[in-house]
Amino acid sequence: MSEGGPCERRYGDYVISDDPERFDADAMHDFLEVEGYWATGRTREQTAESAANSVVLGVYAPDGSMVGGARVVTDRATFGWLTDVYVLAEHRGLGLGRAVVAAACEHPAVAGIKRLLLKTGDAHELYRSFGFTEPPAPEGWMELQPVPGGTEAADAASGAGDSGDGMPSLAYDPAAGPQPYMAWQGDGLPDPRTAPVSQVASHLLEIVSAEGPVTAERAYRLYIRGAGSSKVTQRARAPMEQALGRLTLRSQVEVDELDNAGQPQQVLRLSGTPAVVVRELGERSLYEVPLNEIAELVGHKRRELLGRSGAGDQPAHAVAGVIQEAALRRASPERLKRAVLDTYGLIRMTQAAEQYLDAALEGAS
Repeated sequence: MSEGGPCERRYGDYVISDDPERFDADAMHDFLEVEGYWATGRTREQTAESAANSVVLGVYAPDGSMVGGARVVTDRATFGWLTDVYVLAEHRGLGLGRAVVAAACEHPAVAGIKRLLLKTGDAHELYRSFGFTEPPAPEGWMELQPVPGGTEAADAASGAGDSGDGMPSLAYDPAAGPQPYMAWQGDGLPDPRTAPVSQVASHLLEIVSAEGPVTAERAYRLYIRGAGSSKVTQRARAPMEQALGRLTLRSQVEVDELDNAGQPQQVLRLSGTPAVVVRELGERSLYEVPLNEIAELVGHKRRELLGRSGAGDQPAHAVAGVIQEAALRRASPERLKRAVLDTYGLIRMTQAAEQYLDAALEGAS
């Protein structure tokens, strides 16, 4: 590292530098827009502003062009956050990824701080080799997303995408019952590990168009099945997640984040379509039915069971409490879960099925 100016180090014919005057925020954004699954929805202006307020490292080729980079957000005393680490595909395989991570971890801006954090979906082993580990007490971490006052928060407050009452629009006709499930049937898809991201995105959009709202896990499994395989490996998942990032960036697909007993469940749908469509089980397993779809079905079943007992009438005589108590028993969680299985034509209530339905009931309460 040089002294008295920008910190730089050479790596073969390449230079890694923290010179903000040299850093190319547009080059970083061009990469994030196509392959940065973690930066989905970030605008070019946000990339530029985030770079201006961070310690930025650029990886520069012999011709001076920026072919990789990283950002460190830090107070330079107690805390740091490493993010936006990347190397362009044509410059990979040379060790530049490791080199820029090493430069970030050894930068004077984070020397001696208590904690340097990062988040990754597919490079755990790389970061473990630098000493990164999972937080010892993850249950202690919390997040606020989005932060009040931002654009996303303003959109949420204005009811964008709502039915007018603050709730997602729900496509369900109780009189007609669940709609048929239209399963995607396709094959001959290219291997996502070798196909261009644009091609993977096109086929993923086809799957979401046919099956949405569909869980991301089911969409990925369908893609892999269409490519002639049976298992969604991490190597296959990464390019599909990149393709999904491109689809959301282009506002072709919306992703709803649901809570599955502490684990996130992503539900994909075409932009502008209802968040929930209650359908028959079809070719899906119970665990491939989006939790909000089950929650909407639960709500209908609860109203149905309560209505049978007259609980909504609120009779003004001495047995009113008894009638209400009977109604609540009739619409107990156990009965509701059984009613969902009956609707889907399922018989056995396994422990896994009960846990999944409990998560849906939590969302329906």
